[in-house]
Amino acid sequence: MGSRERRRDRARMTSERMRVEVGRDLRRARTGLDLSLADVGREVGLSRSQVARIELAQLRHVALEDLVSVSVVLGLDLSLRAFPGGAPLRDVAHLALLERLRAIVHPGLRWAVEVPVVSLDHGDRRAWDAMIQGDRWRIAVEAETRLRDAQDVERRVALKMRDGRVDQAILLLADTRWNRHVLRAAGPSLTGQFPLIASAVLAALRTGRDPGASGIVLL
Repeated sequence: MGSRERRRDRARMTSERMRVEVGRDLRRARTGLDLSLADVGREVGLSRSQVARIELAQLRHVALEDLVSVSVVLGLDLSLRAFPGGAPLRDVAHLALLERLRAIVHPGLRWAVEVPVVSLDHGDRRAWDAMIQGDRWRIAVEAETRLRDAQDVERRVALKMRDGRVDQAILLLADTRWNRHVLRAAGPSLTGQFPLIASAVLAALRTGRDPGASGIVLL
């Protein structure tokens, strides 16, 4: 299954789960107030059957305004927020950056993209941008076309390495003036986590060897 299909499936399942949970909350509140479906429908301009289908999560394309209206009538505040979740859709520049590294990697090494940090069975949707594997070693790749917050990237990679039990990772950056400036400003905090210099990382990957440590690579 491709990454596009996985995203669509995840979106569909998440949407269904949210509709079920909201519908359950609305029904619980309505029955607790001893209101009928018709009572609620008249107040918000919906039919009895429409309110019932909202409660039963049977409307795949229910309007957000209708959900909010029913919630308000029942004395509820409907909350909708977005949080970091799975791997996002990457732009052309990001894909090109990964391709530049892939072109350097020895053909005898295995290259995979959007590799889950942990088994999807655990509900963790984080993913590495790429994973390079030899016979008895592997190194994860976290790619950034524009490095904005070095500390945030450092923490994110450290957590993914810990949770995914990965011993080494490459922080792959586009070779731009801005990224070099951010790296200089970050100082030893990043170099401590990624001690191997770029030339050593690339030399190992070109010849199919284990780099042996994490490193920062600008391409």
